[in-house]
Amino acid sequence: MNQRCLSYILCVVGFVTTVCAHPLKTVVYQDGRFDVLGSSVKLTNCYPALDNRALTSLSIKVTESGDRKTIQYNLLHGTFNLELNSQGEVLTIKPLLTGLESVPGLVSLIHQAKVEGASKVYRTPAIISGQGGVKDWPANDARHSECHAVTGLLPSTPGHNLIITACDYKIYRPHAYCHPTHAHGGEQRLDLRIATENVAYDHLPVFFLAEHADAYEGMRSGAQAVADFMGDKNDQPQSYHWCSWYYTYYHLTAAMVSDYLKGFAIVQPPVRLQTFQIDAGYAPHVGDWLTPSHKFPQGLGPAAKEILAHNYRAGIWIAPYMVGNRSQLFADHPDWILCRNDGSPIVQLKFYGEERLWGAMDEEIYVLDTSNPAVMEHLRQIFRTLRKQGFTFFKTDFMYYGAEDSHAVRRFAPGKTSAEYQRELFELIRQEIGPESYWLGCIAPFPVMLGYVDGMRVAGDINPSWEGSTNMFDETRGAQHINNIWWQNDPDAMILRSRYSNLTDEETKSIALWIGMTGGVINTSDLFHEITQERVDLFRFLEPGATKLTSRLPFAATPREFEVLVREDSSRKSWAVYFLNRNNSRQASRFSIRELIGVESATCFNWDLDKAEPLGARDSLSIDLAPHHGKLMFLSTEGKTPNPTKLSGE
Repeated sequence: MNQRCLSYILCVVGFVTTVCAHPLKTVVYQDGRFDVLGSSVKLTNCYPALDNRALTSLSIKVTESGDRKTIQYNLLHGTFNLELNSQGEVLTIKPLLTGLESVPGLVSLIHQAKVEGASKVYRTPAIISGQGGVKDWPANDARHSECHAVTGLLPSTPGHNLIITACDYKIYRPHAYCHPTHAHGGEQRLDLRIATENVAYDHLPVFFLAEHADAYEGMRSGAQAVADFMGDKNDQPQSYHWCSWYYTYYHLTAAMVSDYLKGFAIVQPPVRLQTFQIDAGYAPHVGDWLTPSHKFPQGLGPAAKEILAHNYRAGIWIAPYMVGNRSQLFADHPDWILCRNDGSPIVQLKFYGEERLWGAMDEEIYVLDTSNPAVMEHLRQIFRTLRKQGFTFFKTDFMYYGAEDSHAVRRFAPGKTSAEYQRELFELIRQEIGPESYWLGCIAPFPVMLGYVDGMRVAGDINPSWEGSTNMFDETRGAQHINNIWWQNDPDAMILRSRYSNLTDEETKSIALWIGMTGGVINTSDLFHEITQERVDLFRFLEPGATKLTSRLPFAATPREFEVLVREDSSRKSWAVYFLNRNNSRQASRFSIRELIGVESATCFNWDLDKAEPLGARDSLSIDLAPHHGKLMFLSTEGKTPNPTKLSGE
């Protein structure tokens, strides 16, 4: 048995152990169409397609053996086989194509199947600000149509959710596609398809379908199945660090690094940061990462040494795919740039206006072609040098730039998909920085990068206003089911300062507690020796413990007046519960203890940074919150009290 087959079996086993519904039924018709019938959601009139065109079959053969049904579509050139296999509660749909004259760009296992009984789609984001979470079925546009890795079809009436999972992103990009209803007379139609980039069609990914009674837990079980197949790297402590970007932007200098380190040292008691990370702006031009600049005239080595001397992990921002048009790298190697098929360079960013006054030193940003061995060796030496200088925290940005469709670009060495080229670079980076280094991805292809990074930015850049936090709230909520399964989700740096900020004290606290409760990366760019003691204490309160605790979303599919996060500490038989009023008006609601934590009653506390107010045993909680306010509570079935100084409880 080869490794890929074994991985698929483990994927199914991991999925089965967490599913709590009845097996799906399949009905296959002699004309090659088939139905997938769940207890609540059904896919009918399923039929495969190539390049969005339904197959024209010369003949069709249907065979059944136990729980396995095989449909063979005999084409003018080649065959398209689909194997439907019920393995316990999981249905697998496996494609096999042979003998085609050309390589299709899209292989659809199911094309425009009619979806019955579903009203909403639970999306897993595939990139930063990927609009994850529960969405209405798309109607007039395709913003929520393409769904990667794990997709939930949520029933329109109470019932079971249909969870669709594609685990294998090592070569291709499989995904579900929910057709906007306006294109099909109001009907909901679904594709399960694989983007091949016209490179190859062997070893195509398998799709896994199963029912689950709870939408959030079903998505989380699907995420675990993907991690089991792709591999994950979840051995690093929860990151708690400082990043220069949102305070200095492009203007950080070596002298400022020294000043900030000295300032942090006088704060007592110390803020126990793990990492001090230098962000963008240190290089003279994008791509010339190791070249000294007027901001770091001796290069990065002395700064790393100074950070280490203050007992922090030294962190660095770098964007390995990016090349500035004024960089020495581009001047020396213009042939290293990825171009379109017409020979024109791919320009990802342009800075011709006032943004150059902010610190951008290049008008245009190009992309390195990592199919070129010389480019790969160049990048290897950069990461090797940074590691030797003492950096063990790497934030790699704009990693999606390598995801250019291989059919649409001119590569130095063609013949592979973009996912293959990207994973070769990811493997190189991990080799050079070592398993001990913390790697934070940003603007990256989520499932393709799985197995290499320790953390991943899931939300767009933070903004020092309540409205500017909308995307952070939405995306952390929408990506919570992958948090601490694929990696540690990074909501972005929290704003703690009072100047240069439109956030009130309560808004600052609400956002910080939300970030702390999700259980992912915790970081800020503000200076601890310049902000108020209360806000330093707020950041101290969020310091993670040794055990990574991840909140769940009890109302992911059924929104309430408040956003609610519930974080269980099974070792203490206790729960932290956070209620957040994101609305612009006061809200009130009542929650039963059972719907929050699954037991009839618990000893409850109002929990704040320096105190815990006992409320006694309760079977329900009445919550009343002003706009943008949050409320943290502690629930215990053994009468335990919370630690007033640490959200982690340690």
